[in-house]
Amino acid sequence: MKNTVYLLLAIFAIFSLVSCAGQSELTAPAVKISEPPKTEKPEPLPVPETKPDVTPAAKPAPPAPVSKVKSDSEKLTIFGEAEYITIKPDNIRLKARIDTGATTSSIHATEIKLLERDGKKWVKFNLTRKNGKKVAMEKPVIRTIEVKRHGETEQSRPVVKLDVVMGKIKKNTQFSLTDRSQFKFPVLIGRSLLKNTAIVDVNRSYVLSPLSNGGDNAK
Repeated sequence: MKNTVYLLLAIFAIFSLVSCAGQSELTAPAVKISEPPKTEKPEPLPVPETKPDVTPAAKPAPPAPVSKVKSDSEKLTIFGEAEYITIKPDNIRLKARIDTGATTSSIHATEIKLLERDGKKWVKFNLTRKNGKKVAMEKPVIRTIEVKRHGETEQSRPVVKLDVVMGKIKKNTQFSLTDRSQFKFPVLIGRSLLKNTAIVDVNRSYVLSPLSNGGDNAK
């Protein structure tokens, strides 16, 4: 009987030991896998502040200086669109139209004949006073110009120099000789006379003093 009890106790003890070993195996703490240490990200280096590349605007060019006509002591004479002109030395006073579009001045002449003297070209012609009287003249030919007119054939004109007076202006200047009988004005004043001498006010006429024109003895 005792032996049986001892046997049972031994079996119970063995069973208890096996149970404890199995439970300890089951409840063993899980091995914690260590995570790799976190590395801190390096702080970004400070970026130097850059100012936008702004190209300064180009300075506007200074305005062109306003050209003056001339100094106070050399002011240009003002012509109207029409003025009187006196041809010297014969004091032939005629009406003249001012035309800034024409290069050379021209004057009404009749009986134009080319001559030759000492191997040089001359021209004989008549100018006509306001009363119709003719004044014969002979002048050396400075040059010859070819003029085209609308619907007409090209015309060759001799150019001579004449002494003229307009107001206070006295000039020896070029005139082409041509028949201007179909025009209202026997004289046309072009840029050859106006240059560095006068400016034109097209809103006015006959602004020059007639007393300084030398007059016309035969009116």
